[in-house]
Amino acid sequence: MAFRGWNRVLLNRRRGVLLILLGLCAAGCGESADEAISRRRKQYNDPAPTLVPFSGKVTIDGQPPQVEPDHKLWVFVYDPKNPPTLAKPLRFTSCKKDGSFQFGDGVAPGSYVVLFAELEHGRGGSFRGSDRLKNLYNDPDQNGKQEGFKVDLSPPGKTDCAFNLEVSGKEPVVTPGPHSVVGSGKK
Repeated sequence: MAFRGWNRVLLNRRRGVLLILLGLCAAGCGESADEAISRRRKQYNDPAPTLVPFSGKVTIDGQPPQVEPDHKLWVFVYDPKNPPTLAKPLRFTSCKKDGSFQFGDGVAPGSYVVLFAELEHGRGGSFRGSDRLKNLYNDPDQNGKQEGFKVDLSPPGKTDCAFNLEVSGKEPVVTPGPHSVVGSGKK
C-alpha cells in the first residue's frame, strides 16, 4: 500500500522529462536572448552600452575577509555626478571568500567612488542588518575624500584594484551619512 502512488510519480516524471526535452528542442530553433536584444537595438537604433571590466581584491586589516556565513562583503560603485535612482540603481557585487570581486559584464566608463559594507544577505539581493565594517566605508561622501576609493574607469578597465579596509580599533560611525549604503534594519 505504501507504493501505491509510485506509478503516478513515475508517469509525472516521464511527462516532465518529455516536456523538458521538447522545450530544449524548441529553444534551439529560435534566436538566443543575445540575438533578440541585438535585433531590438538595431530596430530602435539603440547602441549597445560600453562596459569595462572592474575587479580586484579586498582585505580587512591586511587579511582576507572573515565574513559570517549569512553575511556578504559587498562592493558598490557610486557615481557622484549621477547618483542612483529607482530607474538606475547602484551597481554592486559581492566578494568571494578570498576577498576577490568582479563586476560581471563590467561597469559603464566613468568616475566612481567605491563603497564597502558587510551586511546580512536577504532575499532578492536585499541587504539587512547593521554593517559589520562599522559604517566606515559605506558613505560615498566620506570615501570620496580619500584617494584610494576613487576609481576612474575607462577602456580597457581595471582588473587589479586592491582595497585594504582598516576596521580594527576604529570607532564605528553611529549615524551613517545620507548617501550611505545601509541595510534595511530588518532581521
